Amino acid sequence: MRALIKTAPGVGNLEVLETAPPVPGPGEALVRVGPSGLCGTDLLLHDDLYRGRKRPVPFPLIVGHEAAGEVVELGPATTWPMPGTRVGIEAVSGCGHCHHCFRGHYNVCQDWHHIGLTRAGVLAEFVVLPTTALLPLPDGVMLESAAFLEPLATAVHTLERVRPVPGTSAAIVGPGPLGFLHLLALHAAGLGPIVMYGQAGDESRLELAASLGADTFLGDPRAIAAHAERATDGIGFGLAIESGGTSGAIQTALDIVAGHGTLVSLGIVGSTEINVLQVMRKDLTWIGVVASVRRHLAEAIRLIHTGKIQPHVLITHRLRLGDALAGFDALRQREAVKVMFNVHE
Repeated sequence: MRALIKTAPGVGNLEVLETAPPVPGPGEALVRVGPSGLCGTDLLLHDDLYRGRKRPVPFPLIVGHEAAGEVVELGPATTWPMPGTRVGIEAVSGCGHCHHCFRGHYNVCQDWHHIGLTRAGVLAEFVVLPTTALLPLPDGVMLESAAFLEPLATAVHTLERVRPVPGTSAAIVGPGPLGFLHLLALHAAGLGPIVMYGQAGDESRLELAASLGADTFLGDPRAIAAHAERATDGIGFGLAIESGGTSGAIQTALDIVAGHGTLVSLGIVGSTEINVLQVMRKDLTWIGVVASVRRHLAEAIRLIHTGKIQPHVLITHRLRLGDALAGFDALRQREAVKVMFNVHE
């Protein structure tokens, strides 16, 4: 089979190669991969910037963790899900025996596994996965939408943590894929107005955001702060979502969130300097959200199935696996919102 493989550490070292199809063991299933998406974490892996928790990235490694597919074979002594079942895929699993796993919070397990980062991923024609990582899909849920389950579940996780009141004003700093999925989720939860903020180079992304019902503004941090003051009559936004993944995005979110508001950090930022007085004097609730657990994926499936959220509208580039590096470039240049691969072409 063909797969996109990170062959060694360092920048790049990504190739589409022929490799032997995997064989499922007990408790595992062989899944024929359908649509498979590209994530910003994959870009970090390409650029040799991804740093995991305790587990180093193993090389060579099939990358990718956003996909849906169909079960084609079960391992020995495995009876579920039956071959032919269409499934969504959970990317994260915990050790199963630590403090956090016992409480159902395996997204913060320090010994977690993550497909495409610590074990073989889904940018391949086939993948072997534990059956516990599979979620059967209802009829009517398109595989292209189900391929968004992993990041959409993160947006569901955000809503669970924030529990926002309908009508709350919201700002999204950073018009990337995760920011857009939060836009869809916040709309579904009845928040508004919602403003998506971007910087130079985000013009096409903000056009898409406007078509999805967001107010938009493009500018530098000072201009964004001035716009937020005008748009909220000087109050600030009740909810600020930071999905830019830069220290500047964090500061911008701090500047525009309202007093007694909530700031959610989603971007991968190693460190930054902030004025703690700004947090204290605004009486803020600051929440970090990472990944998801199974109930969030189940809710994401329900949101898609009921038509509350249609994430496939975020696909801007549909490519063949052989054009993988072009997809990475489109994401890096902020031309793409979501790159989706057909791994069998």
